[in-house]
Amino acid sequence: MKLAAPPPPQPPKSDYKTITSIAWDQDDYGKEPNCVYVYVTSGMDGVGEAKERVSCDFKKDSFDLKIVDFGGKSYRLVKTNLDKDIVPAESKVVVKKNSIKLVLRKAKGTYGSYDTWTDLVAKRKRSEEANKDPNAGLMDIMKQLYEDGDDKMKKMIGETMEKSRRGESPPDADGPMPSLGMPTTNFDDL
Repeated sequence: MKLAAPPPPQPPKSDYKTITSIAWDQDDYGKEPNCVYVYVTSGMDGVGEAKERVSCDFKKDSFDLKIVDFGGKSYRLVKTNLDKDIVPAESKVVVKKNSIKLVLRKAKGTYGSYDTWTDLVAKRKRSEEANKDPNAGLMDIMKQLYEDGDDKMKKMIGETMEKSRRGESPPDADGPMPSLGMPTTNFDDL
């Protein structure tokens, strides 16, 4: 029975040299599996010899690549707040003779497809609010209209919601839009 070698001791955070030169790319829209690739090539000549000292910790919105004791130094590349979520269990690090490639498996987006990333790291802090169902905002508006509306408004919204639940067309779906008591503009007269 062969025992696995213990992992090398990790240097303190401050002893890592930050990797600053990377490139990234992603699969074309609709390709399966859909991944983002991060390439580390600069200064990595011979990194294949240190393959067992290369590790990467993947989280749904970040990754932390570490190279311990390579050429007498330790290197680190940390990216948080990724542009979109990834699937950590399906992401991996590939160590070649003179380069390292991270394969970040994209998570499916809200509508069941893979989103295109515009950047490796999002420009703004992603929030749970931003990942919320886009129709939730519309429902909040409808609830507010119902609560603040008069009896006629409440009746119209209630009928529309009930018919929508049953899969029927809303009232006057084929006719003109009902007036909500607001002035109308005939754009043909402008």
